[in-house]
Amino acid sequence: GDGAIDFRALLKLLHDNAYCGWLVVEAEQDPVVAPSYEYAGKGYRYLRGLVEELA
Repeated sequence: GDGAIDFRALLKLLHDNAYCGWLVVEAEQDPVVAPSYEYAGKGYRYLRGLVEELA
């Protein structure tokens, strides 16, 4: 939710078109500033929440 991509709109588009494949998200952050596992979990929780809203 911190970046420039509107994931809500993207996931809605995928949902509305009955997409049921993989979604891969990559992010590049400085691990000193943004610890990898912490930010992976944060991103997962954010995206999972959006997916649940669409269900």
